[in-house]
Amino acid sequence: MFEITDFVEARLTSVTNRTEKHGDEDVPAVSLACEISAANTMLDGIDPGLRHALYKAVDGQDELPGVEPATPVLRSNVIDAVALTTSHEGWRLLVDDGIDDTTPMEFEGVKVDKLKVDAKQGGSIVLKLRLGTSDIDADRLGKLGMHNGQSIWVKLLKPEPKPDAIDGSVAAFEADHSGAADLFEEGSHSEGDGGGTFADDMAAGDDGGDAEQAEIEAGMQASVSSAGLRPKRGARAH
Repeated sequence: MFEITDFVEARLTSVTNRTEKHGDEDVPAVSLACEISAANTMLDGIDPGLRHALYKAVDGQDELPGVEPATPVLRSNVIDAVALTTSHEGWRLLVDDGIDDTTPMEFEGVKVDKLKVDAKQGGSIVLKLRLGTSDIDADRLGKLGMHNGQSIWVKLLKPEPKPDAIDGSVAAFEADHSGAADLFEEGSHSEGDGGGTFADDMAAGDDGGDAEQAEIEAGMQASVSSAGLRPKRGARAH
């Protein structure tokens, strides 16, 4: 996928101020036409077969093991400029004027299109492209206009991948919490109790509660009897 990860020199051949539609609203935008002179290996980032379609190695050139041979020879001398169908949306453009140490201007949501390759004999190319964005303001538009026809340094980066969306389905929830059911079905709720399931422990707790209540009532009845008291008819000691 085409991108320029290190700053390269480019000639800014035109700066076109325009508007574009965002929904029903017209917003300011700019189109930049640039030319980049580079080795023909830059074509590999646009399409893996493009360089070999335009160039070939020198006839009879010795090949070194593990080293791809250079391709400086044009396959045809009648080639002028080759228009490409390559187009990208959402790229990030950084522009440095190279004058001082100020932070490069940065533009988001850049459309890259209108690529043309001017292939030169000897293995060099001039890559022409158009960069359009609505991420513009008066200050940066003015700076770009001041460099029209001059050299700038550009970096063009593809969008960073978005994080995976959260799966809110029932199946995903059950998969993420599959261990919770095991706690109720297989595990014990306390250490050293000799094993057993949580349900078994709950049932045992209920039986133990009934026995304890009966013991308390028996003790209360014994206390009443020793005191010589008789409960009222129909009443129950508590």
